[in-house]
Order: sequence, then structure tokens, then C-alpha cells
Amino acid sequence: MKKELKSLCAATCVVAGLAVEAAYPAPWGADASTPEKRAEIQARCWKHDESKDVKIWPEGKVPFQKSTNPIKFAEHELNQSNVIVNEINDPQFTFFPAKGEGAKPVVVVLPGGGYWQLGWNKEGTEIAEWLNANDYSAAVLLYRVPNQRKAALADTQRTIGLLRRDAAKYNIDPKMVGVIGFSAGANLAVRAATQWGTRVYEKVDDADDQSCRPDFQLPIYPWDLLPDNVRKDHLPVDQLKPDYPVTRETPPAFIAQAQDDFCKIETAVGYYLALQGKGVPSELHVYPFGGHGYGLRRLGTPCDNWSDSAAAWLKMLRTRKRK
Repeated sequence: MKKELKSLCAATCVVAGLAVEAAYPAPWGADASTPEKRAEIQARCWKHDESKDVKIWPEGKVPFQKSTNPIKFAEHELNQSNVIVNEINDPQFTFFPAKGEGAKPVVVVLPGGGYWQLGWNKEGTEIAEWLNANDYSAAVLLYRVPNQRKAALADTQRTIGLLRRDAAKYNIDPKMVGVIGFSAGANLAVRAATQWGTRVYEKVDDADDQSCRPDFQLPIYPWDLLPDNVRKDHLPVDQLKPDYPVTRETPPAFIAQAQDDFCKIETAVGYYLALQGKGVPSELHVYPFGGHGYGLRRLGTPCDNWSDSAAAWLKMLRTRKRK
């Protein structure tokens, strides 16, 4: 298995390095040296069309609600022009429509943050803008944190159902609703893609009559899919934790991760092999280095290319859908 894993990683790295595209412009290195400058960065980066914000649960019907505290923010990534939200109890998504006529595919964007916090810009709004540039609409979901995993899955399942029910309102294709996630958000994307058979909450309204199965998934630098002792005990990497039951009905996947990611490269490779074992169409991109948490930021590593390859994959999905 080790020899097979090494060969697979090496082969995929060569393929992944072929994609070439102009750098995606993203802010970095902002001056956050004073309270006034930090406040300005937060106001600028958080600002969006609030008319596009959608509370996903009716008033008084939020399942698993632990608190009614309003959204809270942290300051520790403002130097990266990245607003961190570190408490969400009334989840919402913000809709970013793609331009042009015709029903668009849509992607639910799941920022990362270890289920403790969410990165609004780096793994949220910047991803939505990139999706829009590739003719996909996007819904950036502020799912519940901190440490509310079951509630986060409920929020994701609910959002997929809402988008399908209200497809005409949002001008989207209800048969092309996908998920993209980063780190813990990628973990949540995989949970949504493998646990869609049963909702984790009781029905609220007719949106919950819609399927919550994503039509496709993009877990980017995924986290926590394998047993913690996978390396120590030389476990087969395609044996995921029981929380991720891959079947032939699991939606197709695009997966990307760096070999030096602290989340262990076996995470992406193991998920890919589990999908392959069930005949699920999937694409894996392994990069020799690049770390973790880069989003779309072009930092001069091989991981800069993941979005080029993902854009080609998304285009392929639409082409196949039309046939």
C-alpha cells in the first residue's frame, strides 16, 4: 500500500502542475497595526449586499440551538484581509449570483476553521467570486460554530434543500447544486456528500421535502476523515472513519491537498481511493508542497494551481450535464 500511495501521489503531482492561469487577485498583508486600521479592514471585508443574506431557519425553529448570541468576530487574521467569525447561532447564507441568462449551477461554500470559527473572505467570498467568474452561482454559508458539528451538518442539509425549493427565485438549476469546503469546511462537505440519505433534524417545512444530496463536491485540503493512528499503525488509507459512508451514490468529487499539509496527505488520497472503490467519478490533485489554508491566495507554491484545475473540472461537469 505504501508503494502504491507513493506512486499515486507522484503521478498526480506531475498532472496538477500543468494548469496555468493568470493569478487570481486577492488581498494580503494588510496593515492591521492599530485598532482603527483593524476596524477599517473588518468593515471593508465584511461589507456585502445584506439583501442577499438568507436566514435558513424560521424564527424559533432552529434545531440544536445552544445560544441566541449574535454573530461575533475575531481580529487575528485581519492582516490577511480575512474576517474571522467565531460565533454563529442563527445560521445564514449569502447568495452570490452568476451573471448572464439561463439557470446556473450553484455551489454551497463552506469556509474552514476547525469547527471553531469561519474565514469569511479567504474561504468564503473570494471563493464565491471565483465561482461567479466560472459561471456558477454561490451561497456562502455561515454554519454554526464553535464546536457544533451536528448543527453544522443540519445547516448544510437545510441550505441545499432551500436552494432546490427556491431554484426559480435564485435562477439556478436544482439538479446542479454542489458543495465546496476548505479544511473543516471540506470535512463538512464530505459529511454532506456521504450522509445525505437521512436528515439529522426533524422536518421544518417543504424545503425539507427536497433532496439534500449534493450533485457534486469539492473538498479542498480536507481534514479529519481518517483514524488518527493511520500512519502509526499503517492502516489502509481507504478505510475512512464510520462518519463518512461512501457508496455508489456518493456524488462525484474534485479533491486537492499538499503533501506537507498538517492534515496528512492520506486524508485526500484515502477519500479518493474510497470513492474509486465504489466507482464514483473523482479527480485528485496532490501537490508536493504548499501547506494548508491558502484558499485562492497565490503564494508561489504548486497549490496556486488547484483553482485552475477545479475550474476545468467544473466546466466538464456542465458539459456532461448538457449531453
